[in-house]
Amino acid sequence: MRTSIAHLWRHHKLLLLAFVVAALVTLAFAVRTIMFALYWSDPAHRRQQLEAWMPLRYVAYSWQLDPARIAAAFGVKDQQGRRLTVGQIAARKDLTLEQMKQQLEALAPPSGGNE
Repeated sequence: MRTSIAHLWRHHKLLLLAFVVAALVTLAFAVRTIMFALYWSDPAHRRQQLEAWMPLRYVAYSWQLDPARIAAAFGVKDQQGRRLTVGQIAARKDLTLEQMKQQLEALAPPSGGNE
């Protein structure tokens, strides 16, 4: 095996480097996907109490809602609202967190007791 890598390094440096970079990028995405799946599979992260620091996408994942639907409900453009927090949106719309929570609950499908 050592001679194979040495041969590749001597004769195909760019190809070997490209392969190593591609493998590292793939590994990074795999780790990120696993971490994402583990985080959201924890029941403690589902339907969390609404707080001002939460971005819309976090609320969407936590409450199992469509992020585009939430953005449309609060009149936020997708690119513009990608990083906006609930607190920032509430301030722009002159709403309290409780009012936002009520609007989000209206968007949520009925739970049916299977959470």
